[in-house]
Amino acid sequence: MYYYPPLTMARPSTHDTDAILDATRAVLFDGGAGAVTIKAIAGASGAPVGTLYHRFGSRDDLVARLWLRAVHRSQQQFLAALAAPGDPIDAGVAAALTLFDFAREHPGDARLLTALRREDLAAAPRDPNVLQQLETLNDPLRAALKTLTQRLYGRATKPHLERTALACVDLPYGAIRRTLIGGQTPSPALRAPLARAVRAALTDDQETP
Repeated sequence: MYYYPPLTMARPSTHDTDAILDATRAVLFDGGAGAVTIKAIAGASGAPVGTLYHRFGSRDDLVARLWLRAVHRSQQQFLAALAAPGDPIDAGVAAALTLFDFAREHPGDARLLTALRREDLAAAPRDPNVLQQLETLNDPLRAALKTLTQRLYGRATKPHLERTALACVDLPYGAIRRTLIGGQTPSPALRAPLARAVRAALTDDQETP
């Protein structure tokens, strides 16, 4: 007979990172930026103060990590839609609608992105990895918009790029920003009019310089 020792499993992290980030977001919304302290986050998340400093380094790095998570989540489907084969106008409309859908499906993250800008965070973190992410997070977005612009108009001049960004980014952002700032979720009734507005902006017959 052979003796097989019982399998051992890796000890799970006692305090889930996403749960800590969610708690940080709740503190921010409940009390504003001034209320976001390591002590307050510890109280909201149940994670000890020492754990928070060990995992995130500082309060500013923690908030930056929260914001970066929201950005990456919002960009994931947007970039996939922009890269979809087929009609580039359909791709642009689909990408714009992913931002609207993100605001409905993840209102906390969407609201966070309206409340904080990258410029509000870039000078504070100390973690080199966080600083690098803040510096480069929009690079894939710019590249994807440039590629779509070339597909749409045959070239990516500055006016063409601005037109694509207006349709795919500015219009959906404008459609959701007001309700998110008010702590509400965008109405599903706005989705179809938004799609028509984005398509019109991309297909306007007026020649772009």
